[in-house]
Amino acid sequence: MENTFEVVSKLIANKLEIDQQSITPQSKLAELGLDSLDIFDIIFQAEDQYGIKVPNPSEEIATVEDVVRMLNGLLFPAASAS
Repeated sequence: MENTFEVVSKLIANKLEIDQQSITPQSKLAELGLDSLDIFDIIFQAEDQYGIKVPNPSEEIATVEDVVRMLNGLLFPAASAS
């Protein structure tokens, strides 16, 4: 099973038609070429993949790691509480 970073980086790579290997957790979404609508599209695709509902993000989402952290908080709530 793919980890959350692998899923998110694959979604971004497919959207932007770039090599998935060029995406790191520290990659800035804007520098990759994603605008705010693209970011929401990635989040919606992740919702479908994981069968979850992401509430409106309260924190700024600037990097791939921010997206992964937000999704992991919903997928693994006990782990993110510690």
